[in-house]
Amino acid sequence: MAEADAEGVEVIELNRGEAGKSLGFNIRGGVDMPHVEGDPGIFITKIRDGGAAALDGRLQEGDKVLEINGTCIESVNHQDAVRLFLESGDTVRLKVLPGAERAILERDGSIIRTGKGSGTSQVLWWLGGAAVTVVALYTLYRFRLRH
Repeated sequence: MAEADAEGVEVIELNRGEAGKSLGFNIRGGVDMPHVEGDPGIFITKIRDGGAAALDGRLQEGDKVLEINGTCIESVNHQDAVRLFLESGDTVRLKVLPGAERAILERDGSIIRTGKGSGTSQVLWWLGGAAVTVVALYTLYRFRLRH
């Protein structure tokens, strides 16, 4: 079952199947470790093959989770969100904002995610290191030309 409201928020029910089976996704974020700069929300960062979310097909990477079984998680710390997912039972009702991560980044004109290990931040880190190397080589080259 999926419902959508005027703001694009969807309600998705996932069934774990066997008691205690994983929902099949990873999350990042929280007030203590934001995944997207300026937004303390909880975001789906990976859908794992074979899990309840992948089999259902509606939840996607980049979706922002607003509620778990009626409990608002828009400004909780990461561990509290994890705990709520772990204690959510066999049927989990999620209220999500599809594509929220991309929409926030595009709106802010930002491509930098604060989540540790995000693909974008790794690329930017690598490019920054490459730029430092180029500047160092150029400086060495100029120094040798003068001496």
